[in-house]
Amino acid sequence: MKCYFYGSNLLPDKLAKNRGLISFAIPDYGVLFRSQYEGNRYECEYAAAIALIRFVQLNQEHFQGKVLELLTDSPIVVYQVNNRIATTKTLQRFRDLIFFYKRKLNFELVWVPAGMNRASTPVAEIGTNPQSPKFNYDIFDESTKRKIIHKPQNKSHIKVA
Repeated sequence: MKCYFYGSNLLPDKLAKNRGLISFAIPDYGVLFRSQYEGNRYECEYAAAIALIRFVQLNQEHFQGKVLELLTDSPIVVYQVNNRIATTKTLQRFRDLIFFYKRKLNFELVWVPAGMNRASTPVAEIGTNPQSPKFNYDIFDESTKRKIIHKPQNKSHIKVA
């Protein structure tokens, strides 16, 4: 099954940290996911891959027995994960996380030209699948979610009878 991912930041200088976009698409199921991410171009690309992998892991029942191909137009991510080139210290933690998931889920990481990356295409080009199963999209772990701090209520005004 072909699963695509894409990541980029929104600055002309792609190596500067800034708000960016992460996206993944699974055309067979009519899935297109997009979210913001803070990082440089390569951090966004890795974050998109990890978001896709977590999505697959959370929804394993729909992917069992399928050969998964994770496709991207990022040669850096493909070469680094396939051990062809070294990573920077910043990207090493991302690459190591993908190594961990690769041993667990057994997928192939493949480069495609930018024009063939379905995760970067407009929403209308993905299409919908009315028979698509219901998926769990809670792919961000607790450490990445915004924390909501609740103030304890002052119970001194409550009278007990």
